[in-house]
Amino acid sequence: MKLWFTGITITGLLCSQLQASEPVIPMCYQPLTPPVVLVNLNPDDNTVRISSDDADLSGNQTALFSGNVQIIHRDTLLTAPGARFSRKEQQIFAEGGIEYFDTSLKVSASSFLANTAENKAIITDAHYQFIAQAGRGYAQSLQASPEQIRLDQALFTTCPTEDNSWALHASDIKINEGEGWGSASNAVFKIKDVPVFYLPYMTFPVNEQRKTGLLLPKIGSSQLLGLDVELPYYINLAENYDLTLTPRYMSKRGTQIKSEFRYLTSDHQGIMQLEYLSSDNEKPDDFGSRYLSHLTHRSDFSSSWRGYIDFTDVSDDAYITELGSDYANQSDTQLYREATIAHYGENINSQLRLQGFEILGNFADAYKMLPELQLSSAKPWQIFNPLELVWQASYAHFENDNALINAANRLHVEPKLRLPFVTPALEFTAEASMLYTYYQQQSHNNTVDIDSSVQRALPKIRLYSRLNLEREYDWFGEPALQTFEPQIQYLYIPYRQQSNIGLYDTTRLQDDYHGLFRENRFSGIDRINEANQLTVGWTTRFYDNIDNELFRFSLGQIFFLEDPVEATDNLTENQTATDSVLAAEMIWHWYRKWYLSAATQYDIDGQRIIKSNASLDYRGSENTLLQLNHRYSRAVSGLEIQQVGVLGTVPLAKDWQLIASYYRDVTNHRMIDANFGVQYESCCWAVRLVARRHIVANLDTSIDNALQFGELDSSLSLQFVLKGFGDKAGFGVSDMLSNGIFGYRRPYLLTN
Repeated sequence: MKLWFTGITITGLLCSQLQASEPVIPMCYQPLTPPVVLVNLNPDDNTVRISSDDADLSGNQTALFSGNVQIIHRDTLLTAPGARFSRKEQQIFAEGGIEYFDTSLKVSASSFLANTAENKAIITDAHYQFIAQAGRGYAQSLQASPEQIRLDQALFTTCPTEDNSWALHASDIKINEGEGWGSASNAVFKIKDVPVFYLPYMTFPVNEQRKTGLLLPKIGSSQLLGLDVELPYYINLAENYDLTLTPRYMSKRGTQIKSEFRYLTSDHQGIMQLEYLSSDNEKPDDFGSRYLSHLTHRSDFSSSWRGYIDFTDVSDDAYITELGSDYANQSDTQLYREATIAHYGENINSQLRLQGFEILGNFADAYKMLPELQLSSAKPWQIFNPLELVWQASYAHFENDNALINAANRLHVEPKLRLPFVTPALEFTAEASMLYTYYQQQSHNNTVDIDSSVQRALPKIRLYSRLNLEREYDWFGEPALQTFEPQIQYLYIPYRQQSNIGLYDTTRLQDDYHGLFRENRFSGIDRINEANQLTVGWTTRFYDNIDNELFRFSLGQIFFLEDPVEATDNLTENQTATDSVLAAEMIWHWYRKWYLSAATQYDIDGQRIIKSNASLDYRGSENTLLQLNHRYSRAVSGLEIQQVGVLGTVPLAKDWQLIASYYRDVTNHRMIDANFGVQYESCCWAVRLVARRHIVANLDTSIDNALQFGELDSSLSLQFVLKGFGDKAGFGVSDMLSNGIFGYRRPYLLTN
C-alpha cells in the first residue's frame, strides 16, 4: 500500500524551466481593463498633470484640488476626491477613497503620499489587484520606488474577490523587479483562515528568472521503500544551465542522491541525470551500490547538420521496478540507447548512428549497431521526365556476445527507378528496384556452423494505383459527401533462401490494412519476403455539409498469384508468409457524440482472427468521456492476449469530477489495472485523490507467469495545487485519463 502526498506549490519554491512547455492550468480569472488614459502615456515624461472640478492655487507653494481629481505622472494614474500638491517638497497627498493604476497594478486605498522628485510613493490600507494576471491582496502599507516595492502586513491570493479559499500572509514582502525576485518574512499559508504551515523566510520570482534555493519536498510511503522523503535543492549556475541536487531518504532502503543538470544554448540542449544509492538496506546481499544514469542531448550545428543522443543505464535489472525513476517507466523491459549525427544535403542525406538496448529481466539480448551509416538521395534524380531515380545504401556492424552469431557486417544497396503519375483524382506509380545485401558473419563458438560470407540479390517490381472518387449522398436524410478510394498494388520479389542470415534488427510487422500495401512484411532487411501477389483494398468515407467525417471503412486483402515459399526463418508468430490476410478498419460517428471504431485482421486460410480491437466512445465534452474497449491478439511473444476495459469521467457537481478505469485480462481471468479518482477544481485551487491497483512488473519471470501470477500493488495519491502560484503542470481531466498502463485513446484508427 502506497500513500503519496504532493505538497502545496509555492512560487517562491519553484524554478522556471529552461524552456517552458507545460500548459498553464486553466483559470477563470478575467484580466482587468486599465483606464484608457494609460494607453498613450510616456513613461519617460516627468511632467505631473492634474485635473479636477475645483482648484485653489492661491499659495505659491501649495495647490489644493477637489472633485474628480486625476493626477498623471509618467505611466501612472491616481484618482481621488481631493488632493494636495506641494511644489516645495515635490509631494502629492490624497486621501479618502483613492484609486491608483499603473501598467500592471490597480490599488484601492485610504491615503496616498508620493514624492515626484524621488519617484516614491506610500499607500496605506491598500487593496491591490494585478491587471494582466491572477493575484490580489491587501497591505496595511505599500511603499513603491523604482528599485523596490514593499508591503507591510500583507496578504496574497489568486482567488476571486470575496473568496479567500487560500491566502499567504506575511509581515513583510519586498519585491525587487530589477533583480526579478521578491522576499517575504514570517509567511503563513492559510486555507479558509486556518494556518497550515509557517515559513520564517521565503523568496519568490516576479518574472522568468531563476534563483538558487530549496524546492518543495516530496513525501510518500510504500511497502517497497517505507517512508520516502525527497528534498530538492536548486542551483542556478548560469542563465542557460542549472543543477538540482536531491537527497532522498527511504527508511527501508537508505539514502539516495539524485542530480539533474540541464543546459541550453543556441545550438545545443540536454539533460544529464544521475541517481546513486550506496547500499540497499533491504537487500544488502543482492546488490552493492545501485544507480541510474541518463543523458538526452540535441544539437543543431547548422541548417543541415543535426545531432542526437539518448542514453540510459542502470546498475541492475530491478532498479526501475523497485526504486522508480523519472526517466524510465516501471513496466519497461529495455532501455534504449542511441547516438546519431545526420547531414541533410541538397542531393544526398547521410546519417551515422550507434544504437543499442539494455535488456531488463529474463529476455534475450539484442544486437548492438556499432555503427550504422545510411546514405540516401535527398530528392529524385530526373533521368528524363517523368522517369526518376532514387536510391539508398547502408553499412552496419552488429555485435551480441550472447548470440550464436557474435558479430556481423552488413552492406546494403538499393537503387530504384520510379515512374510516378499523380493527379487529384488518380495516382499511379511504377517502380523497379534491385536489392543487394552482403553479410560477413562470425561466431566465437567453433561448433556452430554458419556461413561467414553471404550475398543476396533480389529484384523487386511494384505497380501501385489509387483512385479518388466522390459523390453527393443522402446520409439518413441529411446531405452528405461520399468518397470511394480504391487501391491496387502488384508486387513481385523472387524467393531467396535466407536461413543462413542472422536476425540482427528484423522482426515481423503487423498485417493491418496499411500493412497490406507494404513492400516488405518485416521491419529490417535481414528478411525480405517472396512475393508474386496482388493487393486490393478500398476506403469509403462520408462527410456532412461542413466536412465533418461521419463514417469511414477500409477493407483489403492480399491475393497470392502463386504459392510463396516460406521465407520467415526463425520468426515464429504462429503465422507464415503463405497466410492470406483480410484486414478491415472502421470508425462510425453514429449518433451525435457517440463513436464506434473497430479493426480486425483475419487469416482466411486458417479461418481465424489474428488481431482485433474495438471501442465504443461517448465524448459529451472535455469533462464527460466514456470508453468501452476490447483487444485481442493471437500471438504476442507466443501468448494469446484478450483484454477488455472501461474508462470514463463525469462531473459529479459544480467543480467536482469523477474518473475511473478498469482493465481485465480475459484469458487469465484477472484484473490488470484499475484507477478511481475524485477531483475538485475551483478558480484558484484544486485537489485530487486517486486510488490505483495494478500488476507489478516482475522481470525475473516470463510474461505468461507475470500475467497469471504477478503481484498486485495498491497506491493512493493526493495532489493539491494553487492555481497561478508557480505551478504550470496540467491538472485537467486529460491528465487523469493518461494515468495507468493504458490511458485514454481517441477512436481514430485510420491514417491511409
